[in-house]
Amino acid sequence: MVQKSKLLAQTGEIILLNAENMLPKYFVIYKYLESKDCSLMQPQKEFCMQIVCIQMFANYFYSVYLVSLSGALKATDRREQQAHLKYVNSYIIEGYKALWGYNKQGRSMWGKFIKNYQLVKENDVFDNDIETITNRLKEYAESSITDKDERDLTMHYQIDKGGNPRELLKLEEITIEKEVNRYEQFGIIFRMMGNCITEILDYYLVKKKRNELMKLHPILPPLFSIDQYVWESKLAEMNVAMTRNIASQSKTFGDCKEQLLKWPNILKKIQAEYKIDLSDCYDILPTSEAMLAITYMSLDLCSTLKLYFNSSLPLERAIALSRMNIICYSIIDRVYGYTSRIGSYWERYLTKPYGEDDLPNVLLEIRDVMETCIKTNLYSNEKRLAFVHLKEENFISAIKMLYTQNPLKEIENSIAIVKVLPEIQRAIKESLAQIDKNIKKCNAMKYHWVDGYIEKFAPYKDRPGMNTIYLSLLELKKGNVIEALDIVKKMATVN
Repeated sequence: MVQKSKLLAQTGEIILLNAENMLPKYFVIYKYLESKDCSLMQPQKEFCMQIVCIQMFANYFYSVYLVSLSGALKATDRREQQAHLKYVNSYIIEGYKALWGYNKQGRSMWGKFIKNYQLVKENDVFDNDIETITNRLKEYAESSITDKDERDLTMHYQIDKGGNPRELLKLEEITIEKEVNRYEQFGIIFRMMGNCITEILDYYLVKKKRNELMKLHPILPPLFSIDQYVWESKLAEMNVAMTRNIASQSKTFGDCKEQLLKWPNILKKIQAEYKIDLSDCYDILPTSEAMLAITYMSLDLCSTLKLYFNSSLPLERAIALSRMNIICYSIIDRVYGYTSRIGSYWERYLTKPYGEDDLPNVLLEIRDVMETCIKTNLYSNEKRLAFVHLKEENFISAIKMLYTQNPLKEIENSIAIVKVLPEIQRAIKESLAQIDKNIKKCNAMKYHWVDGYIEKFAPYKDRPGMNTIYLSLLELKKGNVIEALDIVKKMATVN
């Protein structure tokens, strides 16, 4: 894999440099075809727009896909690699769907291209190449596009806003070997499609409108380079900080995963055997699910920042920035909300034990960071949709946004959010502790019936096994349900 990684890095750099050069050229040609200045008549005009779209989309989509794979191959931590692999998986599914579709090929970009080609073709010079690419696309779906659900988990951190973050654990099943193999297979299609479309575009547009095309001037600004110099002196420091954060969040991820996988079964077993009402304990479990989602977001953001700081390619940095924008949008939306706190972690977990005028300093700090980021106006659902959904109707806007980002402000916001995410996790724990105190007060009254059992077991408390039950009953009497379960759990582990 090491040798293969080096080869992929070399070819990937060439592809990204070429795409950085080609995207602005195709963009201005597309705008020209769209305008009244273009003298082509229908259906030739529509056909030329379609082939320019495919060429532009293929370069954009493949670049985004490639940057994610590059991040996974360069990762120094398993969780860092997993963070990038989620996007590798998501972008190939999203990009393939736009190009070929799943069950609606006629409405896909390639399907519409074939239909228009039949209307304008002047000879059969390109027929064999088109047929070969079409067959390759069909075969690729059957062999490689089998995991569409993971795309929703990656881009939304849940299947939907009311979904279960435990579903995110499915993303661990994505492997580097599988994604590299899938990338290599699609690379063959990408190269064949690029060559074919270039020749068709030259035949049907460039040769006929060469003089008009020569007069076109770039619309998109050059990709930024000043950001690289601004952060140059801090690269080592940023790398260390992001690597440390990734390691810390990886540990938190492991703890949350263990709680979510083990505790429900333990609670069910204790509840069944001892006929104890543990509904309060189940109420606490969603906080672990929220912690898991925040951990995923933090790992994503730190891994993307690290990718950005380690890249020297303007297009790769621009794509990393666009991903940061997606992640930060999701974090603000889930943790705080843009126009309303309803349904956010702020309402459900962070502020639940407190009054609005009695918030601790850590929550005030979190609120300040969220509000400051919102006021920068960098995040919008329109931008998120353009960057997330690789669709024919979205990608033109996405390319324009990619070339007109504000890198300094994006990085400033992303770093601020990275710094505050551990505070959010601590605040959730403190909120949980406060809720636990409230539960214990209620439980102390609810479990008064335990007195009779304590009295029965007291004479036998020094006997093997009986001591554990006696101690757990004492904790239950205080309302300490979790502590009582811990004692029984340890006994069950020993046995």
